[in-house]
Amino acid sequence: MMARRWHGLPRVAAALSLLFCGAAAGRVAVHAQAVTPSHQASAAPSAVGAELYLKRGEDLSSAHQYDRAIAEYTSAIQLKPDYAEAYNDRGFAYYLKGDAEHAIADYTRAIELRPNYPKAYNSRGVAYMSHAYGAAKSVPDFDRAIALQPGFRYAYINRANARLFSHPWLALEDFHRAGMHPERTAAMVMAALAIT
Repeated sequence: MMARRWHGLPRVAAALSLLFCGAAAGRVAVHAQAVTPSHQASAAPSAVGAELYLKRGEDLSSAHQYDRAIAEYTSAIQLKPDYAEAYNDRGFAYYLKGDAEHAIADYTRAIELRPNYPKAYNSRGVAYMSHAYGAAKSVPDFDRAIALQPGFRYAYINRANARLFSHPWLALEDFHRAGMHPERTAAMVMAALAIT
């Protein structure tokens, strides 16, 4: 009886540690968003103004004043309609407010403006994943972010989270690529359970 109870424990512990590491890493991965463009002395006045609005939006977003941040990003976009960073950052502010539809629309616009923008793909994937769109929509965005930037740690973590229940071994590989080893946590949990 005792052996049967312990037989399933390694799987349970491994799943719990994967879930714990995935959830914790996912939260960290989502918050790695801010993009500050380089300032150019020869930039047009509207571009310089747009960068100032972007910076103010980033500061307000960091202070959790998302409505005010969105207004600043919108001003940046009005001055510079092709400003992919402003769309991406405004999408992030919408995401933090819980407005997935506006966030996804802004990330999509950032991608349209700059098709090789790995952060926008990662951000849109996170919005898809966290607002019940599922792995079918999020994983392709994480794949594209990784293809564009092979060392993109957060995209690996997010893809691992998206694959966690459907493809746990692929998720584990992605955690490893991101420098995380949830199986070590599982071993510690197992050791702690064995001692008690």
